[in-house]
Amino acid sequence: MRRIFPLLIIAILFMYQLQVLSQGIEATISPNSVSTKPGDREKFSLTVFNRGSSDIEVNGIRLRITSRELFGVPVAVYLGEYAFPFDKPELVKAGKQKVIERTIEIPLIPFAGSFDVEVVVETTGGNASTKMRVNLLYSWLSIAFLLITLLIAIGIIYVILKLSLRRVRRGKIYRISDLLDERDRYHKLLKELEGRKGKIGEKEYGELKEEYSSNIRRIQSELESMLPGLQDDLAKLEREIEDINGELRKLRARVEVKEVKRGEVEAEIRKMEKLLEGKRKRADEIRDLIRRIKGL
Repeated sequence: MRRIFPLLIIAILFMYQLQVLSQGIEATISPNSVSTKPGDREKFSLTVFNRGSSDIEVNGIRLRITSRELFGVPVAVYLGEYAFPFDKPELVKAGKQKVIERTIEIPLIPFAGSFDVEVVVETTGGNASTKMRVNLLYSWLSIAFLLITLLIAIGIIYVILKLSLRRVRRGKIYRISDLLDERDRYHKLLKELEGRKGKIGEKEYGELKEEYSSNIRRIQSELESMLPGLQDDLAKLEREIEDINGELRKLRARVEVKEVKRGEVEAEIRKMEKLLEGKRKRADEIRDLIRRIKGL
């Protein structure tokens, strides 16, 4: 414990000395505002002030980039840190300053817009930082990224709309199925009521019969209002089924006459057969609902 205590004191003093040294280091960069493109090379003058009492060496810089706006939209996004180590350290004597000329290749950031860049100067006496503004003009990289982003966004919107439409269609099917089940329940209740007609009062019998019959009429009216939509859906599915069947027949005919090899179109045939099976199942489901609505 007696040996650890002096070491701890030395470590604290060393950290304090580093903090004092780093507080005595300042930096500026010129120009502090540029318009450029990703991949371009820009020349900068970095001035390092060593206000401490010991010489220091500048080992490199790091750029911390945060957007102010992207593609004209004001949004703050931290885009990461980019290191630019020096091949040879630059000496800055105590109480002096030094201008360091460097040419930096602009990082390949796939955005166009304006950015705040914190320039962190790394030295043996600690770090100093300064700031600059960079305006990235449109480049092939940013245009490609924008197009890809738009395509992805359009694809996501399309999938969401397609899923929403499918959910609406399935919701209609579920609603019709629920109504049919409810109608069947009231028919069953009416049948039970008729079977027990002599065991209940005439008044109660009449009231229950009217209640059940009224509910059946209400449900049937709602079902019949949905019938034209179901018939339209069925007609559309039947046309799609016929079109897919036609494409399949034509594709198989091309294989028979050896225009194409079976192996070359096998995957496409399986895909079309799977699609056909799904549409046939939906068509059968709708046909069953139509028959039940009509009481067939």
